[in-house]
Amino acid sequence: MKNPNSVGARAHEVRKETGKTQAEMAKFLGLAIATWQKIERNEGLPSGETLLLFEQLGINAGWILTGLGPKHLKDRSPAPSIAVDPQLLRKLHRAARLAYKEEGFHIPDEDSIAIEAGNLYNQLLESVSDVRDTRIVDAIIPVLIEELKARLGQAKAEPGTGKRSA
Repeated sequence: MKNPNSVGARAHEVRKETGKTQAEMAKFLGLAIATWQKIERNEGLPSGETLLLFEQLGINAGWILTGLGPKHLKDRSPAPSIAVDPQLLRKLHRAARLAYKEEGFHIPDEDSIAIEAGNLYNQLLESVSDVRDTRIVDAIIPVLIEELKARLGQAKAEPGTGKRSA
């Protein structure tokens, strides 16, 4: 029996959901039927081009490959529709540096801090309904700093575990 958590099982599921035969699915994706059959048997992975064609069926290509995220594109959350505020990013950059400093970590290179600031921004998006509301954003940033410090503290307490520091 095929692994239900495999790329092949997810490809098979999509084919069944669309009501296509193996030959019809192969033709739709521009593949030889043998190539499609290998994908369903989990003996090969779909190419990037093939994954993009799944999106024409409304299927999330990331889900096909990993099983993560929504299966259907219509189930994706919309991206933020407002411009990023450079001053807010600057605040988050400073917040990330502060967390590293307060936890006694050597402050990493600027690229790493910028990535951490981006992570804080994403957490902020999950926490507030409008990132333009500076009163609420300014109240949430200290909470985000404390959460980052807790992750850093945990990484410090468990050295050598291979866990990311934040």
